[in-house]
Amino acid sequence: MASIFTYDPDPPRVSSPWSTPPSSTPRPESLKAELHFGGLLSPPPTLLAECGITKLEAEPQEGPTEYKLHLLLRPRRSFSSQSTGRYVSGSHLSRSNVSHSESTVPLRPDVVIPVPPPTAQSRQNRLQQLTTQLLWRLQQSSPYHSSSTANLVLPLLPEAASKLGTPTRPGRLLPGLEESRGALYEIGVSDDGTFVGITKDELDESLMNLRAMAASLGCRVEILRTVVVGDCDFSLSIVSSKGLPPQIGREKLWVAEVHVLPDMHMYEQYRVTDSPLTNGKLLPESSPHEGLAAYDEEEESQTEQLRVSLTGSTTSGKSSLLGTLSTSTLDNGRGKSRLSLLKHRHEIASGVTSSVALELIGYQATFSGPDRVEKNPDVVNYGCGNVSSWNDIHNSAEGGRLVFLTDSAGHPRYRRTTVRGLVSWAPHWTLCCIAADDSEDTTGKTGSTASALEVLGPAGVGIDLSKAHLELCLKLELSLVVIITKYDLASKAGLRQVLAKVLSTVKAAGRQPYLLTPSSLRVQESGLQMLHRANEEEVKGMLCVDTNTLVPIVITSAVTGSGIGQLHSLLRHLPIPRLDKKLFHSDNDAYDVDDSLATLFHVDEVFTKSDYAATVSTNENSPSIESTFVLSGHLRYGSLSIGDQLYIGPFTIDTSHDDSRLEMHRARSLPGQVSGSLRSFTSTRIRPRPLSSDYSSTNLHEDSSDASNREWQLLRVVSIRNLRLPVRRLLAGQVGTVGIEFEQASTFVSSKPRKGMVLARTASGQLDNSLKACSSFKALFDDADYLFMEPGQFFSTYIASVRASAKIVSVEAATEAVEQDFQTEGEDANDIFGFDESGSHGARASSTQTRHAKKLIEVTFRFVTYREWIEIGTQVLVMPGSGAEGSVGLEGFVGRITHTLD
Repeated sequence: MASIFTYDPDPPRVSSPWSTPPSSTPRPESLKAELHFGGLLSPPPTLLAECGITKLEAEPQEGPTEYKLHLLLRPRRSFSSQSTGRYVSGSHLSRSNVSHSESTVPLRPDVVIPVPPPTAQSRQNRLQQLTTQLLWRLQQSSPYHSSSTANLVLPLLPEAASKLGTPTRPGRLLPGLEESRGALYEIGVSDDGTFVGITKDELDESLMNLRAMAASLGCRVEILRTVVVGDCDFSLSIVSSKGLPPQIGREKLWVAEVHVLPDMHMYEQYRVTDSPLTNGKLLPESSPHEGLAAYDEEEESQTEQLRVSLTGSTTSGKSSLLGTLSTSTLDNGRGKSRLSLLKHRHEIASGVTSSVALELIGYQATFSGPDRVEKNPDVVNYGCGNVSSWNDIHNSAEGGRLVFLTDSAGHPRYRRTTVRGLVSWAPHWTLCCIAADDSEDTTGKTGSTASALEVLGPAGVGIDLSKAHLELCLKLELSLVVIITKYDLASKAGLRQVLAKVLSTVKAAGRQPYLLTPSSLRVQESGLQMLHRANEEEVKGMLCVDTNTLVPIVITSAVTGSGIGQLHSLLRHLPIPRLDKKLFHSDNDAYDVDDSLATLFHVDEVFTKSDYAATVSTNENSPSIESTFVLSGHLRYGSLSIGDQLYIGPFTIDTSHDDSRLEMHRARSLPGQVSGSLRSFTSTRIRPRPLSSDYSSTNLHEDSSDASNREWQLLRVVSIRNLRLPVRRLLAGQVGTVGIEFEQASTFVSSKPRKGMVLARTASGQLDNSLKACSSFKALFDDADYLFMEPGQFFSTYIASVRASAKIVSVEAATEAVEQDFQTEGEDANDIFGFDESGSHGARASSTQTRHAKKLIEVTFRFVTYREWIEIGTQVLVMPGSGAEGSVGLEGFVGRITHTLD
């Protein structure tokens, strides 16, 4: 949808339309000194003749450059004559003289035309218009095309004042402008590029107004150049009754080039204590500047955020279902509704998803308005007329709920992407999609599900792809919802077989299935935007019990729309798991979160920002954006705010002190960023990538503590987006992207972050043992996995956002642990789902609870490539490097980490 086009990797640069820099031609003494305009220091002014141009290019309609004749909130004075072009109000053109060297052109030397004063309302309207125009120009140089305007506070003009006062300091930066390169204003220039010029008092007032507008957006103003383009004459008095000629005044006409840019140094007004970092928080100075509000915590959003991941076998209808949920568009059986989700051409051609697609759905608040009037909430998605981006969904669903959905691949070829959607994003709930025609042959029907034989060839004989995905979700103990898709294709007998398979698999894992009442009625697309009360009541009744073991089952069809309303109601009411400091709990043991860590952010994706080095600003204190990265992931606990200082790691340490080897290592890690490096040279001459075992030995030239400290680099947060919405703070449990800048570069580590790293802040603010990477770890597994784990075997390990190869070092017997197990008895599939009756009712499978002792084994793994930081008590999924014959590739073993080893 439109969200695909919200990022431009190469936005327009802020480039000056003045083609040549000022020359060194001798100037009058009056123009050699620096001047002040509008309270801003200006470089020494120049004469137009020194610039070598007589006119600028016409103003571009798009881009960060704006031509303004003036920024006054009142009409200009009348001139009796001027040596520059005369601006025609309301026209894109200007009438100019043939040559600037000619004598001035008299306009009306004997009379001064009185101009009626503007009203306060007209001045305020112009001020708001100019401010929103400035915001638009600032957004033009930002890679993000959309930004939040919910917090936009336009400057107000006092009724008794004729002009704005000079702002002391900029206000808070408007969220969404962190990545902007700024906007360029050419003041005194008409739209076609003609130099008209304004007097010094008009320029002062224009710059004061511009500073006030910029301050309301959290930006600052810099004067890049001022040019004298001509002279003007004006009458100082009206013609007297005695017939005396009016007094004539003469002034220079000025043109100024001004850069408006985000005030990224605004956080320097808050001091950060050196020892400790005070949890990385920015503290206000004891005496804040005038006009700047004291630092306070931003009002937190009242909108719930639920993370949901979709999984299932290929051609099970995941993408089509998500497309119908996010656009309220019914599918045609050939993937019409999923076209907005596909990223690659081969996905459109084959219909097989190979990447992770992200979508956002909102649900309006039940109560609205100051009187808290109850209303029937609606679905907020791209089917709404006023929604074109995720920011619009944020605004429309304010106070309700946001559901962040990820759609992953289902083909065994892309199993890494499948597992990533289940583990890395730590979803609150998982929707496992199983096609209703999965157990029968529907070849020839439009949209039929491919069998394992069609997907895997001869190797797929006897393999159940959908059951493999369901069993993996149950092994990971995920909060699970089973979605039966393609209800329109299945026969009653085929649907009965699929439900029986789901029922037996869910109950075998000790979970409680619950089927929501299916409906075969066709739904119109307009009905997909509403939440019906009957579905709401049924879902609320189901969720009244303990949801830890509950597995709701929903039967849907993206073609007819049946079950979509139930699924919307379910997504709106699914409980969000409480953030518990207990990572793992059994009857014998529990692992607590280390209290020495105050903030923990798991990095799942790393993006390098564009090179912003080319800028019109000459301020040496401007931050270098070349070394900035954007990290995507989720916040495990704590909070992140713009300006916070944290540590990121672990990085790979280069233990070699030889300069040539160090240069070659950088060329291999960051090809193209080292001068003179060639891929062919670095790939054949440098040493292999270091193993994690290489870190076990201590370098003779340094102690182990120094080496450990260099694994972590100090950084500062410069921007935050929560589900693409620019914010100033990210809370625990939320997904977002974080823009970072390193405080200082290190020559001992690879400067580029990678997947699997963490952003962390300790309680003391200093590096300690809580931020110690490990090369090995121990984990507990079920005793039944003993036959498949032998020392020397290699496995792919998935721990939070870490995906790394590891080798088994040892396998030992562990102490016994007592766990709860469920053995179900009672109704069979026919009785539970009651398809022989005219009306089908939701039902719960009965079960009896038993206890049994379970033996565990303790397995020690050693990472092959990098050292990693992992948290004790975290769940670990280990999978064989390559699937055996007759396997899907999703077979794995789930355990809990008990120890980390250096």
